[in-house]
Amino acid sequence: MALTVPVDGYTLEATYEGMDEGFLKTFEKFTKTITFHVKQDQARHNITIELKSSDQHVFTVEPDVISLYVLPSDTVSFNATIIGLSVGVEILTIKIISSESNEFEEVVKVLRTPTILNFIFTYFLLIWLLISYVSMGTKLDLKVIWGHLRRPVGVSIGMLCQFIVMPLLAFCLANAILSDNRQSAVGLLVEGSCPGGWFSNIFTLLLDCDFILSLTMTFCSTIAALAFMPLNLFIYAERFVDGDEALKTPFKEMIQQFALMVAPALVGIFIRYKLSKVKNVCLCLLKPFAYVLIFVSTGLGVPSNLYVFQGSWQIWLVCFLYPLVGGLLGFGISKITRREREQAITIALETGIQNSVLATTVIRFAYPQPEADLVSRMPLLITITTLIEGCTLVLGYLVYVKFFQNKYKAVNEDDTAKVNEETGAPPPPENKDVDLSDINASSATEA
Repeated sequence: MALTVPVDGYTLEATYEGMDEGFLKTFEKFTKTITFHVKQDQARHNITIELKSSDQHVFTVEPDVISLYVLPSDTVSFNATIIGLSVGVEILTIKIISSESNEFEEVVKVLRTPTILNFIFTYFLLIWLLISYVSMGTKLDLKVIWGHLRRPVGVSIGMLCQFIVMPLLAFCLANAILSDNRQSAVGLLVEGSCPGGWFSNIFTLLLDCDFILSLTMTFCSTIAALAFMPLNLFIYAERFVDGDEALKTPFKEMIQQFALMVAPALVGIFIRYKLSKVKNVCLCLLKPFAYVLIFVSTGLGVPSNLYVFQGSWQIWLVCFLYPLVGGLLGFGISKITRREREQAITIALETGIQNSVLATTVIRFAYPQPEADLVSRMPLLITITTLIEGCTLVLGYLVYVKFFQNKYKAVNEDDTAKVNEETGAPPPPENKDVDLSDINASSATEA
C-alpha cells in the first residue's frame, strides 16, 4: 500500500505491504520493511525524518533518525524496518523536520505468531465449556431449583450482585486504574458482565456451603446473561471503545454464543430426566474427563499464552482486587439481608467468581486479532488470581476444621453449661437416637 503526504515543499510517499485494512500489521519476532520516497518540490536540500514507536516494548523501528540531502526535483528513497516484539496496538509517529516540523501517525498492530498450540488451546476451552454446562445440567434437580425459585431471596440477591454490582465494580476499577489501557478495560468489563461459572460450584462444594443454591444461581445467571451481558457492555464499555472499530462490542456474535452455551445445559437436563442410564455413565465419565481437560488446557494454555504475564502492575492489581472485592461485596450484601452463613458464602463465591472461561471463549471468537488477545488477557489472568484466592480460602477452611472447629465447639459447650449452672436453668436434653419401632409399638398399645 502507498501513502502520499505533501509536507512543506516535499512529497513523502511510504510504500509497504500489509496495510489493506488501514493499519500496518506484523507478528512477534518478525520484521516489516517500509520504503520511503521523498521528492523535493522546492529549492531546499536538507531534511530529517524521525520515526518513533509509542511503546518500544511492542515494536521498535530502525533506523529512528534519517538525514537526507535532496536536490531540487529529485527523489530520494530509504528503508526503515519495524520489529515486532510483543502483542499490542501502538502508533508509529513519522516526523519530518526541515524549515518547519510536521508529523503524522500510522497504527501498527503486532499479532502473535500463529501456532498449532494456540489453535488447540482455543478449541479445548470451547470443549471444556460445553462439557461443564452438560455436567451442570445433569446435576440440576428441577424440584429443588423450583423450591429456590418459589422463595427466590438468595437467587435474587445473587443476580443483583452478578449483574448490577459486578459490572459497576468492573467499570470503577477500569476507570480508576486502566483508563490508559483500553483493551484491558474492555476485557475487564466483559468479565464483569459474565454469569457465574464452574469454579464457583467447585469452591462452594469444597467449603461445605449451599451447592444446590450455587448450581441454581449459575443456571439462572447463564439464562439471564443473554440479556444482561449485552446491556451492561452497552452501558459501560462505550467509554473505552473511543471510536475504535476493532473494540466495538460484537453484540450479535456474543448473543449467538451465549445461546449456544445454554443448549448444553438443556441437553444435560434432558439426559438427567429422560436417559437415566446415559446420565449415570455421563456422571461417571464427566468428572475424570473434566480433570483431564483442566490439566491439558493448563498445559497447553500457559506456554501458548505467555504474553498475558507481560501485563503491567496495574493489570495484576486489578486482577487480584476484582474477585476479592466482588466476593466481599456479595458476602456483605447477603449478611445485610440476613442470609445464613452457608448461603452468604455461596452468594459471595457466585458473585466474585465469574465464568472466565466463557469470557475468554466469547472474546476469542468475537473480536478480531490482535484485539482478541489483548482483551482476553484480563479473563485469563483473573482465572489465575481467582484460583490462587480460592485455594487459599479452601486451605484456610481445612486448617480451621482440622485444628480449631472442635476446640471452639467444646469451649461453647462449656460456656453454655456454666451459664446454666449460674442461672439454674436445666441442661439441654441429650440427643438420642430414636427407635421408630418403639414409637409404633407405643402407639399401638395406646390404641
